[in-house]
Amino acid sequence: MTDTVRIRRRTATRLSERQIAALVDGYLAGATVYELAVRFGIHRVTVSAHLHRQGVTMRRQGLDGDGVAHAVRLYEDGWSVTRIGDRLGVDATTAWTALKAQGIAIRDAHGRER
Repeated sequence: MTDTVRIRRRTATRLSERQIAALVDGYLAGATVYELAVRFGIHRVTVSAHLHRQGVTMRRQGLDGDGVAHAVRLYEDGWSVTRIGDRLGVDATTAWTALKAQGIAIRDAHGRER
């Protein structure tokens, strides 16, 4: 007798026109792409794609000069890249990229410089 393994496939979430309108309204009201992704159960890239298809002008992404300087100070104070991203409202990768661009040596998960 052979054991059968069933793979559960995830189906794509399709938003209705009403949901897409609510997504756009939420973004225009100040919600982030990340917040909307959680609210609608879709990926952040899908949120951005819906917004682009609706002709919504996206807000500036990333960190400006003050944000980068703040990230550097926090990192030098021992904060993790993830914590910095959360504090500044950006993804950890965005914070990491900004720090690297400033020539900051990034620590590994154990606090050692790489």
